Amino acid sequence: MLMEQLIFLCKDIYENKIYFIWNIIQISIVGVLLSVIFQNVFEYQDVKSKFDCMTRSSEIYMFRDETSEQMFDKLCNDEKKLPGLAGLYDSLQKKLTDSDGRIRSFIADSGRKFYPADALAQSLAHKSEFSQTNVERLDLVAVSENFFEIFGLEIDGDSEMFRRSSESEEETIPIIAGSDFREICRLHEKICDQKGRQYEIVGFLHKGAYYIAPGETSKPICLDQFIVKPSRIDKKDSTDLLNYFITTYFIAEDNNFMNEIIRQSQEDGLMSLSVMNFTYQMNETASELKDQIVLNGSITVLLFAFCLVAMTGNVLQFISGHKREFAIHMMCGAGGRVIAGRLVMQIWCMYLCSVFIVLALRGVSRAAFLSLFFLAIYTGLLELIPVCILRHETIQTMLRKSYE
Repeated sequence: MLMEQLIFLCKDIYENKIYFIWNIIQISIVGVLLSVIFQNVFEYQDVKSKFDCMTRSSEIYMFRDETSEQMFDKLCNDEKKLPGLAGLYDSLQKKLTDSDGRIRSFIADSGRKFYPADALAQSLAHKSEFSQTNVERLDLVAVSENFFEIFGLEIDGDSEMFRRSSESEEETIPIIAGSDFREICRLHEKICDQKGRQYEIVGFLHKGAYYIAPGETSKPICLDQFIVKPSRIDKKDSTDLLNYFITTYFIAEDNNFMNEIIRQSQEDGLMSLSVMNFTYQMNETASELKDQIVLNGSITVLLFAFCLVAMTGNVLQFISGHKREFAIHMMCGAGGRVIAGRLVMQIWCMYLCSVFIVLALRGVSRAAFLSLFFLAIYTGLLELIPVCILRHETIQTMLRKSYE
């Protein structure tokens, strides 16, 4: 009996291949959009959670650099200015230390690039995730040791080695690579950049890891293709000191300590600084994700309604076109359940095909599986149509309707 059902299934699919393929496309589109919606929902919840955790009774501040280009060049090249910059840095560090944790800070400097040596670049070129531009110039972010804790990022590897490196001057620089590097590089593998500097991969980030940098963009920055290195501040290097002031975020109840640093900088004839508050922009980031959820949800509802009407019509059309054949099978001893099984098997075959398409397009993720779960519920409801119709049909009514 099962073999006969499979033979009829193959025959039905072949005879109705256009409708079969079209239904698969419809289900897959709905599945992909549902996956996007769930992913946006998870991102929104995660961003909101991280933001609430970061700004609990606090604000996010950053220095805005308003130094003229001429003065900036002087600060970089005039050795007489170096003690003043180092003193300004020490003053800020003392304020952070004396705050007893009331003021938190972290560094996220993405203004640099990692230029891989030829061997690594060739390996990356075979990965479809990396574009040719990315292969030649990888994204890099220099971070403080508390960066991962603040954003709740988990690391597979030796995170302690990364943290200790910020206070050492080892020749080999420990780095943490994004998830897309996992298939190319191994843990504790050493790689080089084009200048011959050596780096050791001490860990990998999880897929989809991101951080929020309101000073750069309103959207979360995905770290899948990033190289993350420790931020090292050399007080004998004016460039390092200048970068510190414009790449450090402060989480505090007020910005009085920053205004004191600004006054000290002005009195010493150093940088021209002001304060930026990013709490509003962080709220905008969460709001944009929420708007995206609403937009994708509206599109999905419309497509789902169209898919429901179209697939229901296709099922009814198939039943109507095969009633004579069904009547003959019933006269030969086939029950309504067996005949309904032909249609049910088609419907679930469409679902299984859409499963492979959704997973291929969206990957193996929680959002994809959740969307497939809701598609399975929809498919289960759809299969009730032929079951309910054929349950009340008799041989006589089928034969009569087949001639109508």
